[in-house]
Amino acid sequence: MRHFLWFLFLIFSFAQLPLEAEGLLLWEDCLWIGLERNVHLKLEKTKSELFPILLKEKWKQYLPKLGVHYFGIFSRNKEQIDQEYRDVRIQIQQMIYDGGETEREKQKIEIKQLIQAEEKKIIREKVFRSISNHYFNANKRLFIDLIFQMRKDRYTLEREKQKTEVASGTIAPKEEKVGRIWEAEFESKRIQAKSQYLLANLELKQSMFLEPDEVFQLEPGFLERIQIYPPISTVTETDENHPLRKKSRLQLELVSLEEKSLENDWKPKFLLGGYVGRNGNSGFPLQNEIYGISFGVQANLGGSSVSSNSQNGTQSEGNGIQRIPGYGPQPVGPGENSYQSGSFGLFDEMGREKKRFDVHLSHEQAYLEKSQNELILKNNSKATEIKLSEAYQKYLLYLDCTKAAISNLKKKRWERNLALISELEYMKMEEEVFLPFEMAIDHYFTYLSYALEMALYLGEDPFSNRYYHLKQEKSNHELVMILKDWSFSNPFKKNQSTEPNLMKPNPFLWEEGYEKR
Repeated sequence: MRHFLWFLFLIFSFAQLPLEAEGLLLWEDCLWIGLERNVHLKLEKTKSELFPILLKEKWKQYLPKLGVHYFGIFSRNKEQIDQEYRDVRIQIQQMIYDGGETEREKQKIEIKQLIQAEEKKIIREKVFRSISNHYFNANKRLFIDLIFQMRKDRYTLEREKQKTEVASGTIAPKEEKVGRIWEAEFESKRIQAKSQYLLANLELKQSMFLEPDEVFQLEPGFLERIQIYPPISTVTETDENHPLRKKSRLQLELVSLEEKSLENDWKPKFLLGGYVGRNGNSGFPLQNEIYGISFGVQANLGGSSVSSNSQNGTQSEGNGIQRIPGYGPQPVGPGENSYQSGSFGLFDEMGREKKRFDVHLSHEQAYLEKSQNELILKNNSKATEIKLSEAYQKYLLYLDCTKAAISNLKKKRWERNLALISELEYMKMEEEVFLPFEMAIDHYFTYLSYALEMALYLGEDPFSNRYYHLKQEKSNHELVMILKDWSFSNPFKKNQSTEPNLMKPNPFLWEEGYEKR
């Protein structure tokens, strides 16, 4: 009797549950925990921190390069005059034109950042769907396990009554033996249902990245918080901003920038620089002022490289040293000092054609992936739509069968009350209710699973869309009302709680701005 009362309490909790109950997890709670603990999402978050650093580095190329340079020569040799020379200067160099390459490199990083954001959303949707499906399965197994527990408690009471009747000689012992065969079959199913419920909870924990020994309970009443709608028969189109589609478009943009970089690599780069400082031949403080400007050109012509540099400087007094690239330090005197240099490397970029081929291959690959993703989205959404309609029709079919079986069982109640049939025979007839009822429950949760998948394909809210709506308040649910009608001689009536449940913000849409669809 104690187990039966415990079961009745759980049945009542489907209709009304105190809000202050602790340790009971809603669908939203499971999603929050799973999304927060998922290691793949954590890794993607770490990857996303790299792109601001790369963008900052690219922005620095627009800034002038500033540095302090020191140069010294000392000579103290026998039979030679001692020499001492020091040179300290502040140098600056600015890229004044690079053919737009720096801007394209910055755009590439931004697109890669967006691609990584779409990959993160793809992973998030997979995690979201996995946790939700395991949550649905755990609730389904909980519901079926409660039905078995109800039937087990009622059968236990009948067995105790039957033993008393055998002892008193009211019924023959052979009738008890017949009941034991049915009892063994039923107990086997009940054990299997309990095992499936425990496994479903374990799988839910695994999807949430929880330890197997961590204890939590699902809040009863999930069925009374969700309302399903018939699937729409009109043609449905997948979301234009689905992460797979956006990722494909962004990959094509990235390849397009790579092609532009290759097409514009012939444009010269112009660099302008200068320096100001002091030098001297007798230690600090340095006596002579120096300053100058420099100009450089770099270009690629059909795989050949061209570079030119020139520097013009002025020294106020004394002797100085001018450092000429490729020739080393050269002595200079007061006044204007300059040099020019140039080089032409003939076909020194042997990998240019390889670059062209790689860019062309990347373009083909990105285009083919885009076409493949479009085909995958269309086929998967169409297949899911067919399965969705099938699950809903089967749910209605077995729901009608369950209602018809309950109506027939009510007639058997009348025969049982008149002692025309035994309680054990009556409970055996309940199998005609349980089998279609279990199938109705199974197809109901299957419908929810496919409906969630379709909502993600269509880009709709996974908590409220054209297929179902998750409510804050609890209300009557057909499956729960059928269970109550089946459980008691008279339909169970109880005022439903209209007080809303406290819900956390939507864990699916709580994302950074650039990550939203």
